[in-house]
Amino acid sequence: MKKAHKSIGLLLTMFLLIASLAGCGGTKGTGDSAKGPAKVRVQLKWLPSAQFMGFYYAKEKGYYAAEGLDVELINGGPDLVSTNQVSVGAAEFGIANLYSVLPFIEKGHPVVEIGQIFQKSSFLLVSKKEKGINSPQDLAGKKVGAWLGSAEFPVYALLDKYGIDKDKDLTIVKQDNTMDALLNGSLDAASAHTYNEYLVLLKAGLRPEDINVIDLEQEGSGMLEDCLIVNSEWLAENKDIAVKFMRATMKGWAEACKDPEAATEIVWKYLDAASNNKEHQLNFAKEIAKLVAPSGANAAQMLYLDEAQIKATQDLALKYKVIKKVPDKVYDKQLWEEAAKSLQ
Repeated sequence: MKKAHKSIGLLLTMFLLIASLAGCGGTKGTGDSAKGPAKVRVQLKWLPSAQFMGFYYAKEKGYYAAEGLDVELINGGPDLVSTNQVSVGAAEFGIANLYSVLPFIEKGHPVVEIGQIFQKSSFLLVSKKEKGINSPQDLAGKKVGAWLGSAEFPVYALLDKYGIDKDKDLTIVKQDNTMDALLNGSLDAASAHTYNEYLVLLKAGLRPEDINVIDLEQEGSGMLEDCLIVNSEWLAENKDIAVKFMRATMKGWAEACKDPEAATEIVWKYLDAASNNKEHQLNFAKEIAKLVAPSGANAAQMLYLDEAQIKATQDLALKYKVIKKVPDKVYDKQLWEEAAKSLQ
Protein backbone atom coordinates (compact mmCIF):
# COMPACT_ATOMS: atom_id res chain seq x y z
CA MET A 1 0.00 0.00 0.00
CA LYS A 2 2.89 2.30 0.88
CA LYS A 3 4.44 1.51 -2.50
CA ALA A 4 1.20 2.52 -4.20
CA HIS A 5 1.16 5.81 -2.28
CA LYS A 6 4.80 6.42 -3.24
CA SER A 7 4.01 5.74 -6.90
CA ILE A 8 1.05 8.09 -6.83
CA GLY A 9 3.18 10.75 -5.12
CA LEU A 10 5.93 10.35 -7.70
CA LEU A 11 3.46 10.63 -10.55
CA LEU A 12 1.89 13.73 -8.97
CA THR A 13 5.31 15.35 -8.56
CA MET A 14 6.19 14.63 -12.19
CA PHE A 15 2.83 16.03 -13.33
CA LEU A 16 3.34 19.26 -11.37
CA LEU A 17 6.87 19.60 -12.75
CA ILE A 18 5.69 19.16 -16.34
CA ALA A 19 2.82 21.59 -15.79
CA SER A 20 5.23 24.10 -14.31
CA LEU A 21 7.56 23.84 -17.31
CA ALA A 22 4.64 24.14 -19.70
CA GLY A 23 3.43 27.14 -17.77
CA CYS A 24 6.82 28.81 -18.06
CA GLY A 25 6.83 28.23 -21.78
CA GLY A 26 3.29 29.58 -22.08
CA THR A 27 4.13 32.72 -20.12
CA LYS A 28 7.08 33.49 -22.39
CA GLY A 29 4.92 33.19 -25.48
CA THR A 30 2.26 35.44 -23.99
CA GLY A 31 4.91 37.97 -23.10
CA ASP A 32 6.17 38.12 -26.69
CA SER A 33 2.71 38.63 -28.15
CA ALA A 34 1.78 41.08 -25.42
CA LYS A 35 4.76 43.22 -26.39
CA GLY A 36 2.80 44.13 -29.49
CA PRO A 37 3.77 46.52 -32.28
CA ALA A 38 6.50 49.09 -31.83
CA LYS A 39 4.99 52.47 -31.01
CA VAL A 40 6.35 55.59 -32.71
CA ARG A 41 5.12 59.17 -32.81
CA VAL A 42 5.21 61.53 -35.77
CA GLN A 43 4.99 65.27 -35.14
CA LEU A 44 3.24 67.01 -38.04
CA LYS A 45 4.25 70.61 -38.74
CA TRP A 46 0.69 71.91 -39.03
CA LEU A 47 -2.96 71.02 -38.64
CA PRO A 48 -4.37 67.99 -40.51
CA SER A 49 -4.56 68.44 -44.28
CA ALA A 50 -3.57 66.83 -47.56
CA GLN A 51 -0.08 68.17 -46.91
CA PHE A 52 0.48 65.00 -44.86
CA MET A 53 -1.63 62.62 -46.95
CA GLY A 54 1.13 60.04 -47.36
CA PHE A 55 1.30 59.44 -43.62
CA TYR A 56 -2.47 59.22 -43.24
CA TYR A 57 -2.64 56.86 -46.22
CA ALA A 58 0.03 54.55 -44.79
CA LYS A 59 -1.76 54.44 -41.45
CA GLU A 60 -5.28 53.87 -42.77
CA LYS A 61 -4.24 51.28 -45.37
CA GLY A 62 -2.35 49.25 -42.77
CA TYR A 63 1.16 49.76 -44.18
CA TYR A 64 2.53 50.66 -40.76
CA ALA A 65 0.69 47.79 -39.08
CA ALA A 66 2.10 45.37 -41.67
CA GLU A 67 5.58 46.44 -40.56
CA GLY A 68 4.71 45.84 -36.91
CA LEU A 69 4.33 49.52 -36.10
CA ASP A 70 1.74 51.47 -34.14
CA VAL A 71 2.11 55.02 -35.47
CA GLU A 72 0.62 58.07 -33.78
CA LEU A 73 0.30 61.19 -35.95
CA ILE A 74 0.44 64.26 -33.72
CA ASN A 75 -1.16 67.46 -34.98
CA GLY A 76 0.93 70.60 -35.25
CA GLY A 77 -0.18 74.21 -35.02
CA PRO A 78 0.93 77.85 -35.02
CA ASP A 79 2.61 77.68 -31.61
CA LEU A 80 4.37 74.34 -32.04
CA VAL A 81 7.82 73.80 -33.58
CA SER A 82 7.99 70.24 -34.88
CA THR A 83 11.80 70.12 -34.90
CA ASN A 84 11.88 71.05 -31.23
CA GLN A 85 9.38 68.31 -30.40
CA VAL A 86 11.60 65.73 -32.07
CA SER A 87 14.71 67.18 -30.47
CA VAL A 88 13.36 66.86 -26.92
CA GLY A 89 11.96 63.37 -27.51
CA ALA A 90 8.27 64.25 -27.58
CA ALA A 91 8.14 62.48 -30.96
CA GLU A 92 10.52 60.11 -32.71
CA PHE A 93 9.83 61.52 -36.18
CA GLY A 94 8.68 64.88 -37.47
CA ILE A 95 8.00 66.99 -40.55
CA ALA A 96 9.65 70.38 -40.95
CA ASN A 97 11.08 72.74 -43.56
CA LEU A 98 14.67 71.71 -44.15
CA TYR A 99 15.91 75.28 -43.82
CA SER A 100 14.29 75.55 -40.38
CA VAL A 101 15.89 72.27 -39.26
CA LEU A 102 19.43 73.45 -40.02
CA PRO A 103 19.78 75.79 -37.00
CA PHE A 104 18.79 72.97 -34.63
CA ILE A 105 21.42 70.65 -36.07
CA GLU A 106 24.02 73.43 -36.01
CA LYS A 107 23.37 73.96 -32.28
CA GLY A 108 23.90 70.28 -31.53
CA HIS A 109 20.32 69.13 -31.09
CA PRO A 110 19.84 65.38 -31.76
CA VAL A 111 18.01 65.76 -35.07
CA VAL A 112 18.85 64.53 -38.57
CA GLU A 113 17.00 64.47 -41.90
CA ILE A 114 16.24 61.01 -43.28
CA GLY A 115 13.90 61.82 -46.17
CA GLN A 116 12.98 64.78 -48.38
CA ILE A 117 9.20 64.80 -48.84
CA PHE A 118 8.87 67.80 -51.16
CA GLN A 119 11.32 67.42 -54.03
CA LYS A 120 11.13 71.11 -54.91
CA SER A 121 10.00 74.38 -53.39
CA SER A 122 6.32 75.29 -53.42
CA PHE A 123 6.99 78.94 -52.53
CA LEU A 124 5.37 81.73 -54.53
CA LEU A 125 4.99 85.48 -54.27
CA VAL A 126 1.53 86.39 -55.56
CA SER A 127 -0.15 89.69 -56.34
CA LYS A 128 -3.24 90.99 -58.03
CA LYS A 129 -2.69 91.84 -61.68
CA GLU A 130 -3.72 95.44 -61.01
CA LYS A 131 -0.67 95.95 -58.76
CA GLY A 132 1.61 95.73 -61.79
CA ILE A 133 4.12 93.33 -60.24
CA ASN A 134 5.13 91.50 -63.39
CA SER A 135 8.68 90.64 -62.32
CA PRO A 136 10.75 90.57 -59.12
CA GLN A 137 12.14 94.03 -59.89
CA ASP A 138 8.61 95.41 -59.59
CA LEU A 139 8.57 94.52 -55.88
CA ALA A 140 10.61 97.65 -55.14
CA GLY A 141 8.52 100.21 -53.28
CA LYS A 142 5.79 97.66 -52.47
CA LYS A 143 4.39 96.13 -49.29
CA VAL A 144 5.33 92.46 -49.37
CA GLY A 145 4.00 89.85 -46.96
CA ALA A 146 6.36 87.29 -45.45
CA TRP A 147 5.95 84.60 -42.79
CA LEU A 148 8.47 85.95 -40.33
CA GLY A 149 10.29 83.54 -38.08
CA SER A 150 12.17 81.48 -40.68
CA ALA A 151 9.90 81.27 -43.74
CA GLU A 152 10.98 84.75 -44.84
CA PHE A 153 14.40 83.61 -46.04
CA PRO A 154 13.34 82.43 -49.53
CA VAL A 155 11.87 85.90 -50.05
CA TYR A 156 15.12 87.51 -48.93
CA ALA A 157 17.05 85.28 -51.34
CA LEU A 158 14.87 86.43 -54.23
CA LEU A 159 15.28 90.11 -53.33
CA ASP A 160 19.03 89.73 -53.03
CA LYS A 161 19.24 88.11 -56.45
CA TYR A 162 17.72 91.23 -58.00
CA GLY A 163 19.63 93.73 -55.90
CA ILE A 164 16.61 94.83 -53.86
CA ASP A 165 17.48 95.88 -50.30
CA LYS A 166 14.90 94.29 -47.99
CA ASP A 167 15.33 97.08 -45.43
CA LYS A 168 15.36 100.10 -47.75
CA ASP A 169 13.76 99.34 -51.11
CA LEU A 170 10.42 97.89 -49.98
CA THR A 171 8.37 97.19 -46.87
CA ILE A 172 8.33 93.66 -45.46
CA VAL A 173 5.10 93.05 -43.56
CA LYS A 174 4.48 90.16 -41.16
CA GLN A 175 1.91 87.95 -42.88
CA ASP A 176 -0.66 85.88 -41.01
CA ASN A 177 -2.05 82.50 -42.04
CA THR A 178 -4.76 83.95 -44.28
CA MET A 179 -4.75 85.77 -47.61
CA ASP A 180 -7.08 88.50 -46.36
CA ALA A 181 -4.45 91.25 -46.49
CA LEU A 182 -3.78 90.59 -50.17
CA LEU A 183 -7.46 90.34 -51.00
CA ASN A 184 -8.34 93.62 -49.25
CA GLY A 185 -5.37 95.47 -50.69
CA SER A 186 -3.35 95.91 -47.49
CA LEU A 187 -0.52 93.97 -49.13
CA ASP A 188 0.75 94.45 -52.66
CA ALA A 189 2.26 90.97 -52.75
CA ALA A 190 2.04 88.00 -50.41
CA SER A 191 3.82 84.74 -49.72
CA ALA A 192 1.95 81.64 -50.85
CA HIS A 193 2.36 77.94 -51.45
CA THR A 194 1.21 76.31 -54.66
CA TYR A 195 -0.88 73.80 -52.72
CA ASN A 196 -2.76 76.11 -50.35
CA GLU A 197 -2.71 79.91 -50.39
CA TYR A 198 -2.77 80.15 -54.18
CA LEU A 199 -5.83 77.88 -54.17
CA VAL A 200 -7.39 80.08 -51.47
CA LEU A 201 -7.20 83.03 -53.88
CA LEU A 202 -8.98 81.03 -56.57
CA LYS A 203 -11.61 79.95 -54.08
CA ALA A 204 -12.09 83.63 -53.14
CA GLY A 205 -13.11 84.38 -56.73
CA LEU A 206 -9.88 85.41 -58.43
CA ARG A 207 -9.05 83.77 -61.74
CA PRO A 208 -5.54 82.62 -62.68
CA GLU A 209 -5.37 85.50 -65.15
CA ASP A 210 -6.10 87.93 -62.28
CA ILE A 211 -2.99 86.82 -60.37
CA ASN A 212 0.68 87.54 -61.06
CA VAL A 213 2.95 84.80 -59.78
CA ILE A 214 6.67 84.84 -59.03
CA ASP A 215 7.78 81.21 -58.66
CA LEU A 216 10.78 81.07 -56.31
CA GLU A 217 11.72 77.58 -57.50
CA GLN A 218 12.04 78.85 -61.06
CA GLU A 219 13.93 81.90 -59.81
CA GLY A 220 16.52 79.72 -58.08
CA SER A 221 15.76 81.12 -54.65
CA GLY A 222 13.46 78.37 -53.43
CA MET A 223 14.62 76.41 -50.39
CA LEU A 224 13.67 72.82 -49.61
CA GLU A 225 10.59 72.59 -47.43
CA ASP A 226 8.85 69.52 -45.97
CA CYS A 227 11.35 66.88 -44.94
CA LEU A 228 11.25 63.89 -42.59
CA ILE A 229 13.44 64.15 -39.51
CA VAL A 230 14.22 61.77 -36.67
CA ASN A 231 15.68 62.03 -33.19
CA SER A 232 19.24 60.82 -33.82
CA GLU A 233 19.70 59.46 -30.28
CA TRP A 234 16.59 57.30 -30.67
CA LEU A 235 17.71 56.29 -34.16
CA ALA A 236 21.02 54.94 -32.85
CA GLU A 237 19.09 52.34 -30.84
CA ASN A 238 16.19 51.71 -33.23
CA LYS A 239 17.50 51.58 -36.78
CA ASP A 240 15.41 48.52 -37.66
CA ILE A 241 12.20 50.28 -36.61
CA ALA A 242 13.21 53.39 -38.54
CA VAL A 243 13.75 51.41 -41.75
CA LYS A 244 10.32 49.81 -41.37
CA PHE A 245 8.77 53.22 -40.82
CA MET A 246 10.52 54.63 -43.89
CA ARG A 247 9.41 51.74 -46.08
CA ALA A 248 5.75 52.02 -45.07
CA THR A 249 5.84 55.82 -45.37
CA MET A 250 7.36 55.73 -48.86
CA LYS A 251 4.67 53.28 -49.94
CA GLY A 252 1.98 55.46 -48.41
CA TRP A 253 3.19 58.54 -50.27
CA ALA A 254 3.41 56.70 -53.58
CA GLU A 255 -0.14 55.38 -53.33
CA ALA A 256 -1.53 58.72 -52.13
CA CYS A 257 0.08 60.53 -55.06
CA LYS A 258 -1.31 57.97 -57.51
CA ASP A 259 -4.85 58.47 -56.24
CA PRO A 260 -5.42 61.96 -54.75
CA GLU A 261 -9.17 61.34 -54.62
CA ALA A 262 -8.76 58.30 -52.36
CA ALA A 263 -6.13 60.15 -50.34
CA THR A 264 -8.52 63.07 -49.83
CA GLU A 265 -11.20 60.76 -48.47
CA ILE A 266 -8.69 59.40 -45.96
CA VAL A 267 -7.43 62.86 -44.97
CA TRP A 268 -11.03 63.99 -44.49
CA LYS A 269 -11.35 61.59 -41.53
CA TYR A 270 -8.74 63.60 -39.66
CA LEU A 271 -10.08 67.07 -40.46
CA ASP A 272 -12.60 69.29 -38.79
CA ALA A 273 -15.18 69.01 -41.58
CA ALA A 274 -17.07 72.08 -40.39
CA SER A 275 -14.10 74.35 -41.11
CA ASN A 276 -12.80 72.65 -44.25
CA ASN A 277 -13.85 72.15 -47.85
CA LYS A 278 -13.42 68.77 -49.54
CA GLU A 279 -12.95 70.23 -53.02
CA HIS A 280 -10.18 72.47 -51.69
CA GLN A 281 -8.52 69.46 -50.03
CA LEU A 282 -8.69 67.50 -53.30
CA ASN A 283 -7.01 70.32 -55.21
CA PHE A 284 -4.58 70.60 -52.30
CA ALA A 285 -3.77 66.88 -52.65
CA LYS A 286 -3.19 67.15 -56.40
CA GLU A 287 -0.71 69.99 -55.89
CA ILE A 288 1.07 68.11 -53.11
CA ALA A 289 1.47 65.13 -55.46
CA LYS A 290 3.31 67.38 -57.94
CA LEU A 291 5.82 68.32 -55.24
CA VAL A 292 6.31 64.85 -53.79
CA ALA A 293 6.30 62.79 -56.99
CA PRO A 294 7.30 65.09 -59.89
CA SER A 295 8.72 62.13 -61.83
CA GLY A 296 5.94 59.65 -61.06
CA ALA A 297 4.64 57.87 -57.99
CA ASN A 298 7.16 55.05 -57.61
CA ALA A 299 7.47 53.97 -53.98
CA ALA A 300 11.22 53.40 -54.27
CA GLN A 301 11.68 57.04 -55.34
CA MET A 302 9.62 58.70 -52.62
CA LEU A 303 11.44 60.90 -50.08
CA TYR A 304 14.59 60.89 -52.22
CA LEU A 305 17.49 62.88 -50.79
CA ASP A 306 18.97 64.98 -53.61
CA GLU A 307 22.36 66.04 -52.29
CA ALA A 308 22.73 68.94 -54.75
CA GLN A 309 19.38 70.42 -53.72
CA ILE A 310 20.19 69.99 -50.04
CA LYS A 311 23.50 71.78 -50.57
CA ALA A 312 21.74 74.63 -52.39
CA THR A 313 19.40 75.07 -49.42
CA GLN A 314 22.35 74.96 -47.02
CA ASP A 315 24.19 77.60 -49.06
CA LEU A 316 21.21 79.96 -49.03
CA ALA A 317 20.71 79.37 -45.31
CA LEU A 318 24.36 80.23 -44.72
CA LYS A 319 24.21 83.33 -46.90
CA TYR A 320 21.19 84.75 -45.11
CA LYS A 321 22.51 83.86 -41.65
CA VAL A 322 19.92 81.20 -40.87
CA ILE A 323 23.05 79.30 -39.81
CA LYS A 324 26.62 80.45 -39.12
CA LYS A 325 28.19 77.36 -40.65
CA VAL A 326 26.95 74.24 -42.40
CA PRO A 327 26.60 71.38 -39.87
CA ASP A 328 28.76 68.30 -40.34
CA LYS A 329 25.79 65.95 -40.68
CA VAL A 330 22.49 67.32 -41.94
CA TYR A 331 21.09 64.10 -43.37
CA ASP A 332 21.49 60.33 -43.16
CA LYS A 333 20.81 58.57 -46.45
CA GLN A 334 21.30 55.01 -45.22
CA LEU A 335 17.73 54.46 -44.04
CA TRP A 336 16.30 55.69 -47.32
CA GLU A 337 18.67 53.46 -49.29
CA GLU A 338 17.68 50.36 -47.32
CA ALA A 339 13.97 51.10 -47.59
CA ALA A 340 14.18 51.95 -51.30
CA LYS A 341 16.10 48.77 -52.08
CA SER A 342 13.38 46.62 -50.54
CA LEU A 343 10.68 48.48 -52.51
CA GLN A 344 12.26 47.99 -55.94
